Amino acid sequence: MCTEKHLREFCREAVDNPARQLIYNDDGWSSYMRYPAPMSPDDVVRATVGAVADTAVSVYQFCALGGHAVNYRSRFLPVVGQSLDTCDTMHVLRMRETLRWLAEHGTDPLRIVSEVCHDHGLACQFSLRMNDRHHTYRLPDGRWYFPELQSPWLAAHPELLLPDGALDYARPEVHAYRLRQLTEVLDSYEVDGLDLDFTRFRPWFRPGAESAGAPLMTDLVRRLRDLTAPRGKTLSARFEYDPKVCLASGLAVDHWLREGLLDQITLGGVGDHTPDAPCDWWVAQSRLSGCRVFPGVEGQLHWVVSSGGGGQGLRPGNGVEDGFGPPSLPYLRAVALNHYASGADGISLFNFTCADGPFDRAMLTELADPGRMAAGDKQYVATLWPWDAQIYGNEWWESRWRLRPGETEARYTLRVADDTRHPRFADCRAVLRLDLKGLNHHDDVTVLVGGQPVAWNGYHYNHYDHGCWNDILGFDVPVGALRQGGNELCLRRERHYAGFSGSIEVRRCVLEICYSHTFAPGRLVSPDATTPEADHDR
Repeated sequence: MCTEKHLREFCREAVDNPARQLIYNDDGWSSYMRYPAPMSPDDVVRATVGAVADTAVSVYQFCALGGHAVNYRSRFLPVVGQSLDTCDTMHVLRMRETLRWLAEHGTDPLRIVSEVCHDHGLACQFSLRMNDRHHTYRLPDGRWYFPELQSPWLAAHPELLLPDGALDYARPEVHAYRLRQLTEVLDSYEVDGLDLDFTRFRPWFRPGAESAGAPLMTDLVRRLRDLTAPRGKTLSARFEYDPKVCLASGLAVDHWLREGLLDQITLGGVGDHTPDAPCDWWVAQSRLSGCRVFPGVEGQLHWVVSSGGGGQGLRPGNGVEDGFGPPSLPYLRAVALNHYASGADGISLFNFTCADGPFDRAMLTELADPGRMAAGDKQYVATLWPWDAQIYGNEWWESRWRLRPGETEARYTLRVADDTRHPRFADCRAVLRLDLKGLNHHDDVTVLVGGQPVAWNGYHYNHYDHGCWNDILGFDVPVGALRQGGNELCLRRERHYAGFSGSIEVRRCVLEICYSHTFAPGRLVSPDATTPEADHDR
């Protein structure tokens, strides 16, 4: 785990070596559903690469979802929506008609995107979700939820599928299917590499077959490495943050990294955002082979039940404040700086194309510049839900920071990347906002930060969510109580209620740090302002 010493060293190194890189993952689907059809090549550019060109984004990952019905021209796979005679959903018609129009004019989205990436000096990677399950979802009446993703290959090979209709990677025919697909892409398109997305979705094997299946999946990755390396192409992959979950599912990621099979990895979740998930294990393992690590940020944040999919806000929202919507720039800074302190090479941006916007375009430059982010406002968010939970569709998830019946204290460690010893930090304002379930009065609990009780600042909002009425409270945190690195947050019970058998849960935890953006001429400079950091700040 990253220590306070490592964080201090990182802050100093950020001044001398500020450059990081960003990876942008486009699901290859949403961009054509959100705009009127048909889209011309120029329209496609504006909706995809044009949004991130000439920023710190260095790699553009173009995805074909599960790759059974595709968004490029294949000799054996259908184009998305090709099998449909009619569409009862307009966004499906939009994509089908755009793909058809582009094909009639001799092109397709993957060709357009890869060529424009090279025009702007970006690497283009073809990204494939290794077991995406969108094609398996059904409506209550049994009809397909996404009929546009159905493929004759799937219908012809039920014996190669898991019970839910996803691929069974224990079958060699499935490996041949994937190799044929990816070889075709490399032969037909000027992409710079392949990206294997293993966050969409486990399982890869039938229950109990994970250990026997692990060598089979390793063999597939080796064969893909043998496919890309002679062509001078990269091979990368996306994994869940918890390596134990990956290993248990049959992905021998430790062996893959030691063997040098991957040039780059990105990290993410299978459910919602995981803003304080550590990347330390991945950084340590990857350094042995020179593989680069890019932890991920989701384009849509969820807290409120039913605000799922791409977000269901009726106005441009703020995911931190509203319970749904895009991440704020202070949130992005906090996530990025903590990952950089652990040694990450950059940040990957995932699912931004299918999320509600707008996004602050400054993030595409600032997130690669730790020095610039250092004095920016932050929103440190705790991942209180299970990392693989779709919390917007499940109100019954249990918080990892909760007071069970009979318990008097519960703790959670929140990591802060800011240099709390820098003179400018003394002028910050810090506020802790907690969404609490199970309170009667606001003073039923005392909240402590770093062992110091923090005062309720009078902010209170009561709302219905997660199966009951919750109370959002604000607490002013003395900046002297905060330290760079891990900060222990404590919930201490002050009052018991006879007959109440529930827990007191923190359903949302956000630490906001706001810097002073003004100056006062003639102000007395504190003695510790003679540090090298202070000299740099002046």
